Amino acid sequence: MLEITLEILRFLVLAVALGLFIHADRSVSYGRRGFLLIKIGFLLILFGIFMEITDRLHIPGWGLIDDVHVNFYLAKVVGQLAGSVLLLVGLWFWLPSIRTMDEVQEALDRARSELEEHFVARTRELEAEVDRRCKAEAEGRISDERRRILFENSPIGITHGFVGGRFVERNQAYARMLGYDSPEEMAQAQALAGDTFSHVVDPADVERIVGRARSEETAQELTVRMRRKDGEIRWIRLVMAMARDHHGRNYYFYAFALDVTERRERAEALARSKRRFKTILESLPVGIFVVDLTTHTLSGANPAALKMSGYAREELLGMPCRKTLCGDAPSCPWGGVEEGNVCSDESYLTRKDGSRLPVLKNMVASEVDGRASLVVSLQDISEQKRLEDLREDVNRIVAHDLKAPIIGVINGCRLLLMEEASQDAELSEMLHLIEHQAEKALQMIGLSLALYKIEAGTFVYVPEPVAVMDVIRETLGNLDGKIEGKELVVSVLLDGAPDQGQGGPVIPANELLLETMVANLLLNAVEAAPKGGEITVALDAGGVATLTIANAGAVPEGLRETFFDKYSTEGKPGGTGLGTYSARLAAGAMGGDIELTVSDDEDRTTLRVTLPGA
Repeated sequence: MLEITLEILRFLVLAVALGLFIHADRSVSYGRRGFLLIKIGFLLILFGIFMEITDRLHIPGWGLIDDVHVNFYLAKVVGQLAGSVLLLVGLWFWLPSIRTMDEVQEALDRARSELEEHFVARTRELEAEVDRRCKAEAEGRISDERRRILFENSPIGITHGFVGGRFVERNQAYARMLGYDSPEEMAQAQALAGDTFSHVVDPADVERIVGRARSEETAQELTVRMRRKDGEIRWIRLVMAMARDHHGRNYYFYAFALDVTERRERAEALARSKRRFKTILESLPVGIFVVDLTTHTLSGANPAALKMSGYAREELLGMPCRKTLCGDAPSCPWGGVEEGNVCSDESYLTRKDGSRLPVLKNMVASEVDGRASLVVSLQDISEQKRLEDLREDVNRIVAHDLKAPIIGVINGCRLLLMEEASQDAELSEMLHLIEHQAEKALQMIGLSLALYKIEAGTFVYVPEPVAVMDVIRETLGNLDGKIEGKELVVSVLLDGAPDQGQGGPVIPANELLLETMVANLLLNAVEAAPKGGEITVALDAGGVATLTIANAGAVPEGLRETFFDKYSTEGKPGGTGLGTYSARLAAGAMGGDIELTVSDDEDRTTLRVTLPGA
């Protein structure tokens, strides 16, 4: 019984092994023939074991064929022997395939590893590409949004579309520039007109726009006339940029539009002004030179300047200004001229032939053709200088001729006075008066020459001690007739107290100029004061001598600004307007000044003279 059990166990083990081989059959790729022989060998061995088990069970009639017992042959020969042979032959064919399968497996593992690596790399590339495309799409959306914001909100008119006029879009600024409330309104108006370029006035301009859009990459400075909604014509400057297709042809355009009507009008007005200015400049009788302040050379001159200098324009341009305009100046005279300020001076122009032409020179700093320049105008004063020299000669001759008879009168009076014993008192007094007035006339001739020198700037002031109160008293004595005739009340004060009629301070001055100044101011006060009015003459001889002359009656308002000007007078029969003018000249020559104060409320005029004190 034990043997049967062991045989059955052996059978089951081999059956399990056979089942495993059958189960593994799907995974076998190499040596399948050997693997099949192994399975058949296992089957034959199982068959042999099965026959041995049935033989040990002694089943009647089992294993007999025609009374021949075949169990032994089936079990040993067919089962174990044939099965073992097939098993060995199968192993012979199958075992080498195991090694090939290992190699194949290794190759498969390597291939799978490489595939996995390639898959991972490709996955990363795909992820990077997806990420890049996502970013590009996001940036594209942002760019489109920015472009839309710029397009819709730009203060400059923008239009874009396909070259030739198809699908043209304009922004709000473009529509408003042409008087439309919106781009849609403008598009509707053009749709009704049947022309995308209906707002362009000149068809030739349309051809220029389309032609340059088709042939150029960018179009600059394209100025055309466009018609607004209300019919007004405006000048519009276009700047165009084109996009090209893969064939290199322009197919899309962007155009930026700017209304330059006012700028164009200003430019045309400026051009007209320049032409007028050039015409005026060239027709002026005054010589005009333009000096480049950077190079200190002459950069321009009008015809009068060329005539005055004797140079041709080609010779003058680029010439150093010092050679012709600077006179005897030790240094460059242009440094102190500020822009907008006019400086005047007498100088001379050095002509081409070396001669010197006296001129009155006016200089003003300005910008000419974008460069810092100095515009110098020269007026020929050679005739004026000649007349001034002639006048001075005439004055000297006249003064000399007048002095001779006056000196004769003075000498005659003195000769008659030498015979005083034979003359009565009245005649003697008249002779003294004639002598005194002749001396005054002689002084007045000297004064006229002195005032002329003061005006010409050639007067030399040499102060000498002068008793101011004596001058005032004498002048008032000479005016007694006028004062009594107008019944005026004259008050004379010295340092705030009434004048005692003698003595007084002595100051450094020119006696002739001081007498002239006091006489003119007191005469002016006497003539201006109303009948029965008051005149106050006050002298304060402190550190600075101050003479105050106040009279009733206010200076007319229209005369106040020009009170000290030459020939300025009003309401005085026979007035020359030279009294206050010569008085201020005299005060200025002595280092002093005169100030006018008018009170309309008090109807009073006050003149305050200040002179250097003792």
